[in-house]
Amino acid sequence: MQPEEFTLDIAGVTLAGKRWRNGSRPVLALHGWLDNAATFDFLAPLLDADIVAIDLAGHGHSHHRPLQAAYNIWDDLPDILRVADALGWAQFNLLGHSRGAIIATLLTAVFPERITSSVMLDGLIPDTRPDSEFLDQLALHLREHLAPAGPVTFYPSVEKALHARCIASGMTEISARPIVERGLLRTEDGWIWRSDRRLRLPSAMRLSDAHIDAIVTRLVDKKHLLLLATSDAKHSQVRRERMKQTPRLNWQDVSGGHHFHLEEGVATIAEKINEFWSESLSD
Repeated sequence: MQPEEFTLDIAGVTLAGKRWRNGSRPVLALHGWLDNAATFDFLAPLLDADIVAIDLAGHGHSHHRPLQAAYNIWDDLPDILRVADALGWAQFNLLGHSRGAIIATLLTAVFPERITSSVMLDGLIPDTRPDSEFLDQLALHLREHLAPAGPVTFYPSVEKALHARCIASGMTEISARPIVERGLLRTEDGWIWRSDRRLRLPSAMRLSDAHIDAIVTRLVDKKHLLLLATSDAKHSQVRRERMKQTPRLNWQDVSGGHHFHLEEGVATIAEKINEFWSESLSD
């Protein structure tokens, strides 16, 4: 099934994305850091749901935030809720990968009455930092944000950009191609990434362990599925175990790397998600 491309005017800015109408179950899909809605190109057609994948602000074909604004995980929540409102979805399900999974966890904890279920792909909680290091983090943020921007990297072809992304992420060309092709902009001087370069800068603050405890405690009464990649070294063992110990969390290890939903086992991933929706949500 070919997805529909869409754009929405949300509070005066443009949010773009892709939609697969495979069923009536409303699902907002949230991609990972420096990815875009095309990260669901292989998975979404296999899911029994109405999948609306958003290019989050600063990514893909969506707007870039103004200079005075930031790209913290909580800054995406108003956009996501406004998209749901524009779709007429009072309640909906969440499907998130990596950073998108962390955002889904936060939104589920903040407004549990609006979230029917959440499926997290290799992500649940962010790395934390002690409260005592708050000022150091803020200083790092200010130094990086006030520093002059470096030169823009131009690629002579899509293939060269694809090769660079594969080296940086460890993805195969087949897996990375959908994200790369959606994430590039052609200019007179070559191809450049559409994503806002400020996404690479450090946040003003990082959540503490106490923040994470408050978030996961709010997940107790909700239904969630966490799929963790067995071949991914992205998560420390401590963080991985903490994700698995979250109350009422149905977690499973799946073969593959961090982008396993773009790899050969995508059909198995889809089966797990469809089964979760059909069995868990019918209780």
